[in-house]
Amino acid sequence: MESVNKSRIIDMQDGDEIHLSDYVAVVAESWKLIAAIAAFVLLLGTVYAFVARPAYRADVMIQVEDSANSAQNALGELASIFDTKQTADAEIELIRSRLVVGHTVDALHLDISAQPRYFPAVGAMLARLAGSKELASPWFGMTRFAWGGEKIAVTRFEVPKERYDANFELVARDGSSYELVDPEGDVVLKGTVGQIARGMDQYGPVELMVARLRARPNTEFVLSRASTQATIKRLQDDLVIGEKTKQSGVIGVSLDGADSARTAEILNTLASAYVQQNIDRKSAEAEHTLAFLDQQLPQLRKQLDQSEDRYNAFRNQKGTVDLTEESRLLLQQIVEGKTKLVDLEQQRVEMAQRFTGEHPALAALTAQIAALNTQQDLLNKRVLTLPDTEQSALRLLRDVRVNTELYTNLLDSAQQLRIVKAGQVGNVRVVDFAVVADDPVKPKRPLVIALAAFLGLILGTVTAFAKHALFGGLKHSDEIEKVIDLPVYATIPHSQAQINLQQAMDRGRPGPHVLASLESEDLAIEGIRSLRTALQFALLDASNNVIVITGPRPDVGKSFVSVNLSAVLASGGTRVLLIDADMRRGNVHSYLGVSKQPGLSDVITGFNLDEALQRDVVTGVDLLPKGSLPPNPAELLMSDRFKALLDEVSRRYDLVIVDTPPVLAVTDSTVIGRYAGATLLVVRHGQHPRAELIECSNRLRGGGVALKGALLTDVPRHRFGYGSYYSGYYGYESVSE
Repeated sequence: MESVNKSRIIDMQDGDEIHLSDYVAVVAESWKLIAAIAAFVLLLGTVYAFVARPAYRADVMIQVEDSANSAQNALGELASIFDTKQTADAEIELIRSRLVVGHTVDALHLDISAQPRYFPAVGAMLARLAGSKELASPWFGMTRFAWGGEKIAVTRFEVPKERYDANFELVARDGSSYELVDPEGDVVLKGTVGQIARGMDQYGPVELMVARLRARPNTEFVLSRASTQATIKRLQDDLVIGEKTKQSGVIGVSLDGADSARTAEILNTLASAYVQQNIDRKSAEAEHTLAFLDQQLPQLRKQLDQSEDRYNAFRNQKGTVDLTEESRLLLQQIVEGKTKLVDLEQQRVEMAQRFTGEHPALAALTAQIAALNTQQDLLNKRVLTLPDTEQSALRLLRDVRVNTELYTNLLDSAQQLRIVKAGQVGNVRVVDFAVVADDPVKPKRPLVIALAAFLGLILGTVTAFAKHALFGGLKHSDEIEKVIDLPVYATIPHSQAQINLQQAMDRGRPGPHVLASLESEDLAIEGIRSLRTALQFALLDASNNVIVITGPRPDVGKSFVSVNLSAVLASGGTRVLLIDADMRRGNVHSYLGVSKQPGLSDVITGFNLDEALQRDVVTGVDLLPKGSLPPNPAELLMSDRFKALLDEVSRRYDLVIVDTPPVLAVTDSTVIGRYAGATLLVVRHGQHPRAELIECSNRLRGGGVALKGALLTDVPRHRFGYGSYYSGYYGYESVSE
């Protein structure tokens, strides 16, 4: 038999098939844990939804137009020189630039933070509920905290760089006075609202200007000064900027903040700064070109005067020269070409300051100039064919007319630029300014609460499965059969009556406390009866009539099974001997309300068996209690006298039931099991991990024990419908006539 048992030692790596019903069972059995975790997370989410500081959103809409204004359109090509069309991406970067954002930070003193000190966790929420019209009364006399209605405005706060981002404490005093305390708790300065206060910190001078202060005396505010560049960077990161529709030229800018009015003010200041820089840029371009023209006008005027003087001197010397029709036409062509050539050269000078030499517009302008120069060369060659006097007159008259035309055009251009500069309004405008938001964008309370409930259920379910995976034991008879390769002879439901009896035993009430005798129709006893039936078949091939009842660990119900199985067997006429072989912690005598000695340990060491036996502790059941606590229980059980004892009682009784210690605690069960015809393993519902049962089974089988089957105890009645089925079936009672 030993070889057979060893061949059935189980590999702990063997897997089990998992069914959907297993998951449902885990959820059903852990619903209280899941509900508790879900309720806790829901509570946290609800508290957050109402305590978290709300965030408000402000937004502005800006339009980028194709040209600056209608006045420039009326000026034609000249005005177009000063209208550099920008893409939306370029304008977005301009809005986010340090120039624009820095102006906003400086204008609104965003590098200064001044906030009331609220009571931790809930103070800010209470202040919001109290409103801002009047100062709220302090709770529990705690005047140092702000409770609603407090206001402060700081327009100047200069500290040493070592104190950037450090929290100073401003304490309101009587009237309009206050004190500023540094992070170390030292008073830095004392001041009055509306006046600059100066003091000395350990790192250097401190200046503070409080423009407004509304608070009860002793109320505290938290002040800090940040680096201007860090504040600009933070605001740049917080801005959300994007084109509303692609290539629409309409840009949206939004910002979230805790103070709705302050957030709207920041965005409106930002938008105004952006529009102003656009106007300044356009005006600067016009101013630059106008300065260039004003520089050229005196030179052209001088050239015009000189050309007129030379022409007048020629006329005085030669008299009036009548030009032929061909000469007049040639003169007109030369003047027009020269005038246009000079105009194009001026444009090239202007464009060269704005574009590189490879720019297409500059290259096209250079090509036009080259073509006009070629045309002028051809016209000049035609002039050489005229008579000398006519050639001279034509050249001098050409210079006068060209210089006159150039001077007049340049003078007109300067006048037009002055008009453009005076009417410059830029090519961007604010379509919608930011307004103060009434409702916060976050937290969205319904969404937060719903999400908390959902996450709570998920977390609770995950926790339940994790607990089941790490600490959960086997709960199904088919699982046990697969794991240890043994039949489960009986499933014994949880019994409240047995709990009551156990409590009575623990309180020391005299027995007996045998459920089979006191509550014979209890569902747990019905499970014992099914075990009695299964034993008839299990003992057919047994070597003797000794049955060992054991378990992997304490408190699995093996003593309960041993006592009540003995009572159920005896009720059928079987003569039963119950032996308490757990000489260390056995308590079978407590179930039966008898003395624990003399007993097994005493008989093994020489005490008379008949004197140690306690007769009919339950009708048909004799008991051999555990006896005195020996120093070496395992050695006693391994002695020949113990085996002889079992042989003796096996001949006297129909069945001998031996209640043994836990398998994994000591080796006693393995030693006793070798002498028994059948050993039954008691498994408590949900208490034993797979590895534990495998280890227990392997120890017994490895020790040569005839392990016949298992019992599943303490099964919840709802598990298999015991509550409905058996209560109806066994609720049928006799009725007296």
